[in-house]
Amino acid sequence: MRIVLTALLAALAAAAALTPAAGATNECHGIQECIRVPGPWVAVPAHGSATYLLTCPGGRSIVGGLDAQVTSRDVRVSFDGRLGAPVQPGVTTTRYALFRAVSLSGRPQLFRPLLGCIPVQGGGGRSTVSARVVTPPGPSLELRSRIVLIGPGTVKFARVACNPGERLAGEWHAVAFRTRKPPAATTAALVRATRAVVGRRVVVTAAATDRLSIDVHALVQVGAVCAP
Repeated sequence: MRIVLTALLAALAAAAALTPAAGATNECHGIQECIRVPGPWVAVPAHGSATYLLTCPGGRSIVGGLDAQVTSRDVRVSFDGRLGAPVQPGVTTTRYALFRAVSLSGRPQLFRPLLGCIPVQGGGGRSTVSARVVTPPGPSLELRSRIVLIGPGTVKFARVACNPGERLAGEWHAVAFRTRKPPAATTAALVRATRAVVGRRVVVTAAATDRLSIDVHALVQVGAVCAP
């Protein structure tokens, strides 16, 4: 019996060694000086995609690594990178990253964007594209966002606009929850958000039912894609 027990314990220890730590993420993997920036849990619709902009703190750091947590492996997450060479922080990325997620499960899901930010002396770099083509691409698009918190039984408005001289090239909005663990995916149905465009301004109206728990810390982000 002792031999069998010893073998069993050894097998369990080996299995534990091969199993990654729960919740382990890689946004700072390989980066010596890194600031971890966890985002909220963002609602991903059953059909369609979700978009969320996450920003490095303080205005003096740039994105050096990214990762995400999801409620299902059927959630696929990517981010928008800038043109430029070599591919690196400050060229491919700036002080923020625009995450995109889609659910292949046919059911609502959640994802949590994560940034690993690198402190820098100056501001985030801007990409400069050099290519042997007749017409090179124009300047990189600028992303602007606003967040509004929403509680049970309330209606809130959030708006964001491009700067003078910029053109509105796209827009998005997202429903999210600032909790340590993901709430039930059905929680997103308790917040309704509608988006409208007026000139260079994007406006979102968000309404929450009385059934929404204050403990999920619900928020709505509205974003504008602006072309210099």
